[in-house]
Amino acid sequence: MEILTPKEASELLKISEYTVLDYARKGKIPAKKIANRWRFSKDELINWFGTSVLDILVREAEQEYREGKTTRLWPSD
Repeated sequence: MEILTPKEASELLKISEYTVLDYARKGKIPAKKIANRWRFSKDELINWFGTSVLDILVREAEQEYREGKTTRLWPSD
């Protein structure tokens, strides 16, 4: 198992290091804090990216709908 730093994880996912750390703190991506530093399993990140991104987007859309930030879950056809 390859362990990545936040910078390496951000390069793998092609998103900012800030976003990686924010997602880690919020529990949106698989991460572990070791000696007060975030670390990521490359295999878990790849699996998360393949299966969870759509789930996250759907949950966020549902949350916005519940909070009244949007009037519908899906765009009209």
